[in-house]
This record gives sequence, C-alpha cells and structure tokens, in this order.
Amino acid sequence: MNKNKTIEFLNENHQKMEFIVNSLHKEEMLQHQIVKAWNIKDILAHLTAWNFEIGKSIDVVLKNEDLWFRTKNEEEFNKIQVNSRKSYTLQEVIDEWKSSFNKLIKKLESFTCQKWEHDSGFTWKDGSKITVESLFEYRYRGLGHEGGHAVQIEEYFGRDRHSR
Repeated sequence: MNKNKTIEFLNENHQKMEFIVNSLHKEEMLQHQIVKAWNIKDILAHLTAWNFEIGKSIDVVLKNEDLWFRTKNEEEFNKIQVNSRKSYTLQEVIDEWKSSFNKLIKKLESFTCQKWEHDSGFTWKDGSKITVESLFEYRYRGLGHEGGHAVQIEEYFGRDRHSR
C-alpha cells in the first residue's frame, strides 16, 4: 500500500477507536476487562506504546538496523508499557494516545517515496523485505492495530449488553 493510502487507512482505524472512546462512559472504560486483564485505558496505553515504537522503528529501518520485535516476543514489551501508564489518569492516557498517533502520522506525511520503500536489508519471518512500508502491514482482526482493538471493544460491549 502506498504512503497516502496507508495514512488514510491508519486515520480510518484511529477514527474507529476515537468513536469508541467518545461513546463510552469513564466507568465502562475502566471497569470492563476487554482483553487479557486489560480495560480500555490499558488498551489505549498499549496502542500509545506501539505508536511510539513504530515511530522509533522507522528510524531503525532507515539506518539499516534490525528491529527487536522481528525475532522477539512482544508480550513483555506490552506488559511493561501498560504497567508504566497505570498511574496515569484516563484522560492522560487518552491525550498521550492521540498525541502519539498524530506524531506518527506527521512523520509519515513528511516521507518521500524513497524513504517509504527503503529496504533495511532485513527480512520478516516470511522472507519479505523489511521496509518502512512493511511496518504498517500488520493486521489485527483484519484491520490495522487500532481498528482491530476498536472492533474487539465493540464486540465485547455488544455481547455484554445483549446478555443483560
């Protein structure tokens, strides 16, 4: 997917999550365990951490260096990042999440096609080249990272509300 289509795709996924955030009450965002032991605040903390990490990973790819998550399990990273934001208020987490997304999009918007297609010299497990573009090929529930979690939350509340 080219850079502009990717930015459009990421924005659509972000809007899905923003809709969820704006449509739920604070209590719903803090009390319900949606995935693992995570509530919505924790999911947003997780998304924030990955927005920042992908931003850093872009620089790693452009320097022809290897990505730590190419060969390692991300579980510990996720746990550390979510726990590091436990003391934040819900609003602080929401603000940081929005900011992290906006910074990532601004970074992408500044890229030339040459940077977007830059081959780091490393490959993913499936043998495909690691490029800046390839950092955005991850799909969760058929959507981007944020969109996939938005659907997960929608499904949770759909089931929860129907069972009452």
